[in-house]
Amino acid sequence: MSTRLFPIVLLINHAPVFCQVVAYEANSFPEDAAQPWISNPACDPERWLDGGWFFQHVEQCEPFPPPAGQQESYARSLDAFLGISPFFIEWRMWTDGDRSEIPGTAPGSMVLGSFGSVKYHFTIARDQVRFIRDNLLPIIWADVGPEAPHTHRLELFSDELYVWYIDGRVIDDGVPEGAYPSSSPAVQWRGKSWFLESTTQWDYIRYGRIPDDGSGDFNSDAVLDVDDFYFFQECRTNSGPATDAGPGCRWADMDQDSDVDAHDFALFQLAFTATE
Repeated sequence: MSTRLFPIVLLINHAPVFCQVVAYEANSFPEDAAQPWISNPACDPERWLDGGWFFQHVEQCEPFPPPAGQQESYARSLDAFLGISPFFIEWRMWTDGDRSEIPGTAPGSMVLGSFGSVKYHFTIARDQVRFIRDNLLPIIWADVGPEAPHTHRLELFSDELYVWYIDGRVIDDGVPEGAYPSSSPAVQWRGKSWFLESTTQWDYIRYGRIPDDGSGDFNSDAVLDVDDFYFFQECRTNSGPATDAGPGCRWADMDQDSDVDAHDFALFQLAFTATE
């Protein structure tokens, strides 16, 4: 039975809105993004943009002996999200760096830090990921396939629950040490050489309030518009019949049947709005 798609209805909404998701989509250098990242390079690593990906190539830094390789980090405050719950961060990346670099917090890393006790620290190599929350807690390790990029996602529900996913699969969860974002929070990600050279590529980095399931409102700003449509199309492409929408796309599953398909698109069209 075919699904009838309805034309998008444009409605004007004059109410003030607040976008509760930040997305870097690697279509510019991070420091030149609409919401710039603070760059902190060491020893002039090579970097470039290609096909919607941001690349970092790092190697040893002459004349300094190892471990003193090139690195480049990007950081941003999360103060605007203080008290936001539930909160998520999601990033898609790939690196050819060896797992032997992990003790030196290389080749790739993603860190949610703060002045308090709560932190979430991921170090990512070609075929393994290390997750640290506290030096007093067990380190969690996950093996990943080295051939393709992976989608990493962390969801935080105040001081009640954290869940870490890779490619939609739960890797670790439990009760956090406290609520986050809190205590001057910040996010930092980087590519780094400890002893070996590597190339790390980033597809996107997104974080903010987890949108409500089935809402169609990715950025939780109370309107469904072209910003939401960009991410809706991605969810529809990555989903199919009898396929779980996954933690990053349940907001787009508007008929709540576990996938994102033409039925959801029709409902999104009906709810589509625009702002002046």
